[in-house]
Amino acid sequence: MTSITDPEEIGKWLDQNPTYFASYFIKKADITLINRWLTEHGYVILCEGNTGRKSPVLLGPPSERRGSRSTCSSRRASGASSLTSDTLSPTSPPERGSDFLSTTTTTTTTLANTSDDDHNNGSGKAHHSKKTLRNDFARAKSRSVFQNEESSLGHHTPASLASRRSSLKDMRKYTSLPPNSINILSLLIESKVKLPRYASKHFELKRELRRFDDRAFFLDIVKDIANDLDLRSLTKKIIENVTILLDAESASFFILQGPRGKQTLVSKVWDVPIGSPWTPSAMELDGVEVGMGAGHGILGWVAERGEPVNLESPTTVLQDPRYKVGAHPPTHSLLAMPVRSPGDEEVIAVAQVVNKNQYFGTFSLDDQKLLETYLQFVGIALTNAQIMEATRREYDRNRNLLEVVHDLFEEQTSLESVILKIMQRAQRLLKCERAAVLLLDEHSSELSKGIKFSKLFELNTPLNGHPTADLQTMMQTTDAGKVLDCQASGNMMRLAEQVVSSGEVINIAEIVEVEPSGCGDNLRSLLAMPIRNRNSEIIGVATIVNKLNAVPFDDQDEQLFEAFTIFCGLGISNTLTYGDLEMAIARQKVAIEVLSYHAAASIKDVELLLGREVPDADELGLVGLDFDDFSLDGDTMVLAALRMFTDLSLVSRFKMDNATLIRWILTIQRNYRDVPYHNWRHAWNVCQVMFAILTSCEMKDTFSELEVLGMFVACLCHDLDHRGTNNAFQAKTGSALALLYGTQNTMEQHHYHHAVMIINSEGHNIFSGLGPEDYSRVMNVLRQCILATDLTTYFQRRSTFFSLVSESRYSWDEEGQRETLRFMLMTASDLAASTKRWEVQRRVAELVTAEFFAQGDQERKQLQITPPASMDREREHELPQLQMRWISDICLPLYQSLSDMNPRFGVMRDGASVNMKVWAKLAGVDIDDEDASKASS
Repeated sequence: MTSITDPEEIGKWLDQNPTYFASYFIKKADITLINRWLTEHGYVILCEGNTGRKSPVLLGPPSERRGSRSTCSSRRASGASSLTSDTLSPTSPPERGSDFLSTTTTTTTTLANTSDDDHNNGSGKAHHSKKTLRNDFARAKSRSVFQNEESSLGHHTPASLASRRSSLKDMRKYTSLPPNSINILSLLIESKVKLPRYASKHFELKRELRRFDDRAFFLDIVKDIANDLDLRSLTKKIIENVTILLDAESASFFILQGPRGKQTLVSKVWDVPIGSPWTPSAMELDGVEVGMGAGHGILGWVAERGEPVNLESPTTVLQDPRYKVGAHPPTHSLLAMPVRSPGDEEVIAVAQVVNKNQYFGTFSLDDQKLLETYLQFVGIALTNAQIMEATRREYDRNRNLLEVVHDLFEEQTSLESVILKIMQRAQRLLKCERAAVLLLDEHSSELSKGIKFSKLFELNTPLNGHPTADLQTMMQTTDAGKVLDCQASGNMMRLAEQVVSSGEVINIAEIVEVEPSGCGDNLRSLLAMPIRNRNSEIIGVATIVNKLNAVPFDDQDEQLFEAFTIFCGLGISNTLTYGDLEMAIARQKVAIEVLSYHAAASIKDVELLLGREVPDADELGLVGLDFDDFSLDGDTMVLAALRMFTDLSLVSRFKMDNATLIRWILTIQRNYRDVPYHNWRHAWNVCQVMFAILTSCEMKDTFSELEVLGMFVACLCHDLDHRGTNNAFQAKTGSALALLYGTQNTMEQHHYHHAVMIINSEGHNIFSGLGPEDYSRVMNVLRQCILATDLTTYFQRRSTFFSLVSESRYSWDEEGQRETLRFMLMTASDLAASTKRWEVQRRVAELVTAEFFAQGDQERKQLQITPPASMDREREHELPQLQMRWISDICLPLYQSLSDMNPRFGVMRDGASVNMKVWAKLAGVDIDDEDASKASS
């Protein structure tokens, strides 16, 4: 035959011999070449999702796809008319498996029209309902799962990819999932790793290639399994390829699973006819797996010994003791060979082919060698797929555990809800029929009473193996006594008691018959573990029964279930703690109500004072800065406080009810403790000094009415519930107040919150006449002024105040400077005892010293430390010197600065100076007027 080298001549020859061209194309063409042709003619490329029986759909440019129906039809017509009887049609094999080549274009046109009809109604308008959009999105997602990576990335522009991403974002609006935290978490932790999947040739194409070119076929079936990481898909390909390779009727492939000594042979694909269309997603829906014990039958013998079995005749087959009649189809020849891992040559699977297609043919030694060679590549592919399967299981495990943690934090109010959620996830992930949690009776730790369970939570799987919409209906909660009689068998209860006694895991793999009065079913397998709290104390037992695939629970199940029991223990512990917290809050609420009732002023006390006449301020001497702190008794002090509220115009301006104001004053009085100095009398004296400053020193107009109200109320409340100890003592002892408010302004914050509590009590709201803004302003001033009585705040602010006054830079219209002035006036009122006449000053000093000494005694006894000098009873003789330094360093500089600002404060400055000289004389220190002047400056 004359050789042809010119390309044009070759093309003419192929046109004259279309049958040879078609045959050569079948042998040599691959999916890449077909995709190139489809791309050039405007069709969707072929991939695993649309090969097999389906035909590719016409896909024109974006402008044409958005065009009218007629445009699309003309596009299809032009594409179809260009195909002749001796050219390729981009249709897949027909339903009955004819050749890939086709001489007609009817199928293409029909399917394209059908595709359009799927998205358009009879009027030619597209459906845009949420249901239609969701279905379209689901179909698109299922097609893209098996898309070839090369095709999905190589034939899309960045613009088209961005458009697709945008459309997917829009589709999320129509998903049926509610936007709660668990669904958001599921989306965030969803795996972004997509397994590469490559199209596999049709069964008939493989058989045709095997007939024409053995080497090309062998290379093709090696490539076919090289990149498949899905065990089901890989198993299907191996069965198909081995059947064609050895020209057999059928084949099977079993994977060896489980630990040594407990291994089983499992087939991921069972009873799938050779050549039938199949995808991994379809197989996963069936979930069919067939298993048998290693060492049983021919397959088990091969797995155990690692040697091949070749039965060459029907007689040999029937006489072999390992062959079980009924377990195999009618067999006249059989070849079974082990599959070994590439590293350690360990048997990991068994491949079996049955019945050579030749008439009563047998598998020859060459067939055995050929299969052995191919199974070496199978071992590599299977090892990779098993590694991927293990990685996927680990990912699913971690994902489920993360969702369990989410459930624990989301639900902590109901014990039943927490246990139900954990049991649901455990049952779903471990694929078991039943899950149960038994809670231990808290009193069962006493040996005399034995082990008792207080509660049983049981979750059963429906008969079809799939959860129903209402999972709550499948969960049964029973008390301890009923549990023992009807909800669980005696065997299960004894196993649970054994778990509690030993603290160990029980894993039973053998079949156990349960008495009819129990749960009524056979226990094929059972796994029980103790549930522990955060202190590692056993609080219950978790049990799962009968895996759905009828195999025992393995080590991986134990590890995963142990993690679930840990989370279950934490969830139960947190829920019980939350319950205890709720009880504590309720008890606290009741206690506050009781204390408030007994601490609040009674109606009778209020009525008694309402009937009395309120003395005049001048009559009581309230306007003087030299007022005697011990001149009034209890009831008179209450009436005097009422007089000061009235004379400051606070009652009329803010529409205070007299009964409410008296009740509030009486309650404030009752909420001061009986301590030597920081008691109700001290609070009232501070209030009187502030009244004198606002009136006699004419400072009232410096502040707004709301500020005056806040300052005056703060004076009465500034030491509420004082315990006779200072902030330093609270920090040293780690008291409840220090834990609640911290170590900064501890007592002052407590005084403020106590004042707020009284104001918010029924019948005590003296601010009820204020609007929201005014109320917020008064409460802010109240808080600032009470915190200002902490000497730490005084030391922080006084240098600013002193410089403003000494340099005459103050302007009380400015909020910041006026706030500083409020702080200084609160301190001046609080320390005003140092400015009173000597008899009052000495008596106050004795009361303060008594309180300080009491605190010092506590520090020495409780904390085993030496108290400061002012609180050390053993250094009482140093009192005059300490008092002198107190006035000279802290009090006198403030009153000197105030008198420089306003001469009416000179009375306070002079009184402090006189008292300082007396203390100095008692301390044996000579001090003259010049020294006193230096001290004040």
